[in-house]
Amino acid sequence: MTLFTSPDVLAAHLSGEAVLLNLADKSYYRLNETAALVWAGFEKGESTEKILATLLSTYAVSEEDARKEVDAVITDMRAKKLLIEDS
Repeated sequence: MTLFTSPDVLAAHLSGEAVLLNLADKSYYRLNETAALVWAGFEKGESTEKILATLLSTYAVSEEDARKEVDAVITDMRAKKLLIEDS
């Protein structure tokens, strides 16, 4: 499964955070530092594993905890249609 940022979403990156606006439903989201890192990785076209590696090299966190966090962020972003699957 390959995930991409939705073309309906605009992002503004702030110091350690990001704000997303979904133009399709006019919803906006404020991302914390971890979720902003995940979003930025998908904006660059990175794989989930690459994003996980970046998270591990950025924060003092176990791989298990980092994977759980990345999975939770992805699940949430997919549910809100911020991330879409390659069809």
